[in-house]
Amino acid sequence: MEIDLSSIVFTRRGGASREKLTGPGSLSQNRDGEIELKAHVAFSEPDTMVALLNRSMKSEAGALVPDDGYHDIEATDVVAAVWDCGRAIVSPSVSFPTSSAVFQAKPRVLRRTNDVHSPKRRLRLYFFDQSARDWKGLLGGPHEMEIDRLAFDLTIDEAGDGQIRVEARSATDLPEAFERRLIEALQFVVGQSLHPAIVDEFTSSVRTLRLYGSSSHIRRVPAFPPLEIHTSQYAAQHVELLRCYLTYLFSLPDEGIWSPPSSFLFLLRSASEGSIDSWLIGICVAVEGLAGLIEYTPAPVTVELAKFQVHVGKWIKDEGISESSAKRITGLVGQLGSARPIDRMMSLVPRKLLYEADIKTWSKARNSAVHTRKSGAADLKSEKLQGRIDQLHDVYRLLYFIIFQVIGYDGEYTDYAERHFPVRAYPPGPL
Repeated sequence: MEIDLSSIVFTRRGGASREKLTGPGSLSQNRDGEIELKAHVAFSEPDTMVALLNRSMKSEAGALVPDDGYHDIEATDVVAAVWDCGRAIVSPSVSFPTSSAVFQAKPRVLRRTNDVHSPKRRLRLYFFDQSARDWKGLLGGPHEMEIDRLAFDLTIDEAGDGQIRVEARSATDLPEAFERRLIEALQFVVGQSLHPAIVDEFTSSVRTLRLYGSSSHIRRVPAFPPLEIHTSQYAAQHVELLRCYLTYLFSLPDEGIWSPPSSFLFLLRSASEGSIDSWLIGICVAVEGLAGLIEYTPAPVTVELAKFQVHVGKWIKDEGISESSAKRITGLVGQLGSARPIDRMMSLVPRKLLYEADIKTWSKARNSAVHTRKSGAADLKSEKLQGRIDQLHDVYRLLYFIIFQVIGYDGEYTDYAERHFPVRAYPPGPL
């Protein structure tokens, strides 16, 4: 794709001047989905070119790009439509003989807004490079949903070869955070990271179209969704999983970022692309983080422990312990009365919401994974590798059980801790 642009305006971020540079140019998108803007800017004063050149060569090793290192970019095409390109880092190529420069930028998103008067309240998400097999359990609709007094219909279908379209329709305008939360819930159900290529949204008065550049992602391992997604046999349960996850997300305050479960699951998916050991470390860390979401009231500090803490405090003072050591000792003693992740998980065992055996596997795998040791040829034998894979699958069951409990889901799930990955019911029966 290539579009001629009559005007591209680059506005530097930061500072009070908000200097602007303008010129004609073009917008293109290559076969990999990468978006590039190119503009030709003429200068009337040499000082502007010198300042631009000096700023482009200024950098600090190991530091984030400062705010004034970005430009807000707005482009106007030949039919006078305005495209907001968000913020991006600009690469200028300055020519002093011609008093001009070529500006190049690779924005992440292009946004075009049009005023409309329509009864439609609709959000469409298009995901490219997808296999319908990875969505089969969710394909269909419209599915009627009501979450936090928001009623909407959800339809998921194939928009073309390798394209999945997700459409939400409502009688009222959708909340500002709806798109992000819907993508989070879809990622959970299908078990993969999702990046929309096109977002088309109608409100009562505005239509906003956004085009996103490609997002590189390599998945070397199969997805581990909470419930087998390659079949329509459990379609009702997939929709229920989506509803439960969305309901949980809408119960949280909107901070403009992903929720904790979504963040931990994303890190796990990234870790799964490495070795078995890195994958195991990733899932153990994810479980530890998710355990913090379990509602748990620690037992009150015992009389004996309270006396011990007082005795330690007096001993530190009497012995004149250094400040650094005193802080370390006080911190370690203070942890005796805090709730550990394993305490939170074990609190669900009596109610048959988690398996104690899975918690023990997690504890053993976590301790062996995060502490370095000398490896030998014996670690590469089949039975050793199979043991690590079995641990990984046991911890997957623990991870999903925690999430089910947090989001309030009762229903079918894929039991990765059993060979052939059978579908079972949650809450589980005795192990």
